[in-house]
Amino acid sequence: MDEEHEHTYKQEEAPRYHARDVAVVRGQMENAVVVLGSATPSLESYHNCQRGKYVLLELPERVDNHKMPRVRVVDMRQMARAGKGPPMFSEQLKEAITQRLERGEQTILFLNRRGYSTSLQCPTCGHVCGCPNCSLALTYHRPEQLLRCHLCGHAEKAPAVCPKEKCRSPAIRFSGTGTQRVEETLGKLFPAARVKRMDADVMKRKDDYRRALGDFRTGKTDILIGTQMIAKGLHFPNVTLVGIIYADMALNMPDFRAGERTFQLLTQVAGRAGRGDVEGEVFVQAFTPFHPAIQFARRHDFVGFYEQEMEFREQLKYPPVSRVALLTLKGRNEDKVKFSAEHVRRELDKAAATLKDLMISGPAPAPLARAENLFRYQLMLRTRAMAKLSARLAKLSAELTLPDDVTLTVDIDH
Repeated sequence: MDEEHEHTYKQEEAPRYHARDVAVVRGQMENAVVVLGSATPSLESYHNCQRGKYVLLELPERVDNHKMPRVRVVDMRQMARAGKGPPMFSEQLKEAITQRLERGEQTILFLNRRGYSTSLQCPTCGHVCGCPNCSLALTYHRPEQLLRCHLCGHAEKAPAVCPKEKCRSPAIRFSGTGTQRVEETLGKLFPAARVKRMDADVMKRKDDYRRALGDFRTGKTDILIGTQMIAKGLHFPNVTLVGIIYADMALNMPDFRAGERTFQLLTQVAGRAGRGDVEGEVFVQAFTPFHPAIQFARRHDFVGFYEQEMEFREQLKYPPVSRVALLTLKGRNEDKVKFSAEHVRRELDKAAATLKDLMISGPAPAPLARAENLFRYQLMLRTRAMAKLSARLAKLSAELTLPDDVTLTVDIDH
């Protein structure tokens, strides 16, 4: 299983299985060897190696003894203080791109956010254009002059003035940065450069991806901008520079794996540089440059990151120290959903007496409190004895009486 750490191996709809775990169980059933491959293993898999459950095989050197790229972290707070606001490109990154263009070498720029800007905000009254179906700000897409929700697909025309009746200010402006904006800015900074963007908005047909990478491989493109689809698995020997535009974007997500995901993504993207004879260079632009995920990624130090992250997981009993069950209740009426979640909590408290190490958090609104017109509340359960807990949850789901328009989903090892 290649890139075994990828969270996309976890199925989000029922049945909510993890392909990695299925592969391991299938291997046991068939008495076969299962190879889990990754430059940045999941903490669960590496923890299994430390406990002797898995055998650890390491490749400490790159193929043909190529050097690991040199990673430079740029503190964007200083850049923001020096100018009118945070710039998209630091002076160091602009200079590095110029050098690569002069030498005929290629550059990859990574930003894990598509669209032109992340929100449309009124500086007069503070109104942000949000999706009517989800608790998300709408993303502005410039070519079509549309505001889109990246969750439910809702689209509406971008207003010229603030939509609030009492305000109607024409000063409404875009904030945040997406790949479209990066492409436009590059066109102004480097008019002679051949720039290509790769994200879900331009990669519509199945051969678009192949054609874009083919042009990059044959040198028809100087700078490739992209989202997660360019982060891993690409081998272009002429790429000597990688720029990560907003490295700490995912660090502020309300997810205990935020640090792990950021470390993995930075390490994977950095690995695209210097795969040929010329040593690679990586610029990581960040507003929290001293965060452990960024510093350990800068040093290509997975073991150091693992040890530091495990201390945090031990304190709060998060996986791989224990296992997690996430219970989500959804419905169109928020009061009903909240009441149902509180009822589920009371039932779980009764079960907690028989399960010694069970920790229950919640109920609380989900990080995305409303999605596709459904309000969402969550409870998180942590235990080492998941077999006992899952049997108890199956019994609870069967016996529980919820309102007709409220649904409960149980996700083990979310």
